[in-house]
Amino acid sequence: MTVNPYPPPTPETLHWLHHALGAPIAAVTPLVGGIAHAISAVDTADGRRYALRRWCRPGWQAEDPWFTPANEVAALTALSGTGLPVPEVVAVDPMGAQTDFPALLMTWLPGTMLPSATHRAAAEPPPSTDMLRQLVDAAHAVHAVDGTGVAPWEPYVVLADARPPAASTRPELWERAFTAGAAVGPPARSTLLHRDYHPGNTLWRDGRLTGIVDWTNASRGTPGYDFGYLRVNLLIAHGQVTAEALLPLLDDHDPSADLLAFLDMEWEGPHAAPLPVMESYLQRLL
Repeated sequence: MTVNPYPPPTPETLHWLHHALGAPIAAVTPLVGGIAHAISAVDTADGRRYALRRWCRPGWQAEDPWFTPANEVAALTALSGTGLPVPEVVAVDPMGAQTDFPALLMTWLPGTMLPSATHRAAAEPPPSTDMLRQLVDAAHAVHAVDGTGVAPWEPYVVLADARPPAASTRPELWERAFTAGAAVGPPARSTLLHRDYHPGNTLWRDGRLTGIVDWTNASRGTPGYDFGYLRVNLLIAHGQVTAEALLPLLDDHDPSADLLAFLDMEWEGPHAAPLPVMESYLQRLL
């Protein structure tokens, strides 16, 4: 695994952190992950630790205009008081007026991140049934929150313009999927979604869920989307058996949301499973 590739905070950002926390900053350490944005641990001279996210990926405003610091703050604010293990907002500079980039400072959560589609570790076993059940229960608690003020769900991929992967020998399968996905109607119920719900955005200690992080992509939409997104990430990281192991734990499985979540994923490339695996899973979804 590698740490995020973004530049360290500037002196202006360190001054903002000092002012927000009321103590000198001892260290700012980049963390594993941070593909979309830079994530760092912030340690104060008096022994406290916090998490800092900076929106410094070039072009993020054009590619992800909805997923701003204000959107993440809205999600975390909506989740405050629910008892879920999510960070609390400490300070935010939504426009980067006092920092090098737009920034969000949050409380630190304990635990270790699990392997995911973007950070796979072949030697790591898949999540146990009990861990999967904890993920399902936590998602249900998220979906019990209305999430007013959070960006509405919109697909990452415009299905009308979508094309099958260039390496596919089954283009008709993809065309069927695009047609079926485009035909999915509005959800019967819209709730808060994590929108990027997978093991790599969770923290664990001794088999217990201790944190759900990275709420930048939070949206309001159909609850089944989070489960579909979790399933396809389990497929990529651990294979078909693990992805299917989630189904018996879902009493409200939504096949159409499964399909929408799959179509929002990277179908080929470094963060995807081999194309035959993805196509076999897609055929099962259809």
